[in-house]
Amino acid sequence: MERALKSYPAEMPWAIVQAKNQAFAVATQDLREMVIMPEVAEIPDVPDYVRGVINLRGRVIPLLDLRKRMGLTSAREETESFCTLMEQREQDHRRWLNELEASVKECRPFTLATDPHKCAFGKWYDTYHADNSWVDGLLKRFDAPHQEIHGIAIQVENLKAKEAHGAAEELIRKTREGALAKMLKLFADLRELARHAGRETAVVLQNEGKMFAISIDLAESIEKLQPGSIEEVPAAVPIANDAVVKRFGKRAKNGEVVLIIETDRLMSRGEIDAMTTMQQPAA
Repeated sequence: MERALKSYPAEMPWAIVQAKNQAFAVATQDLREMVIMPEVAEIPDVPDYVRGVINLRGRVIPLLDLRKRMGLTSAREETESFCTLMEQREQDHRRWLNELEASVKECRPFTLATDPHKCAFGKWYDTYHADNSWVDGLLKRFDAPHQEIHGIAIQVENLKAKEAHGAAEELIRKTREGALAKMLKLFADLRELARHAGRETAVVLQNEGKMFAISIDLAESIEKLQPGSIEEVPAAVPIANDAVVKRFGKRAKNGEVVLIIETDRLMSRGEIDAMTTMQQPAA
């Protein structure tokens, strides 16, 4: 028989947090504090949703990745995937300019994309929408140097047709030191900003007197839910992890549905004890 769901006071406020654009509610009765994600020490032979342990003022606390616990892609994986993609697009433009230079030296046609909207970065750039306003603002600064780089291809082809190879090579050199250098700096800044913007928060919880933490994308607010709005999730509604999410509620201010995290089902007392003794993080 499945154990009963934990009961909470009707007037208790809830912590509303975000993980991959989904709002979750965490009982403040179980919440101890929220901190910017500290250094995490990994531990071996644990489920993939266990990030490791953190050292909170000398106390070793297991850390779960809420996204992974819910069967979602982790924020760390998303950030690193984005940064890897940007590194690839950076290398594309290095190679593009090198190939343009080689076409001049070898007196052959240049066959790569001359339209800035047709290269791999251009196609991505035209359709990507950043959730973070700082990232979005930085991305807008790519437009001018990116168009400038692709724009010299036609000029170089015209110079080649006139056998003005020296002028073509000089134009490429100036572009490498100018527009390309600007783009490379923007790519580096973008990766740094993405990693900073993707920094998570650790929510420290307690179950049966034992402390553990979960990683979240964003802590929104502390607020009450609509009276009487908490219900069990219908069996017909698919939830990525129905062992951790059994109920939902509605926010009092706008009626938004939030999934309620069953704190006592995230990690048992025995699991907490086992993980805190496996490895001690560096002080």
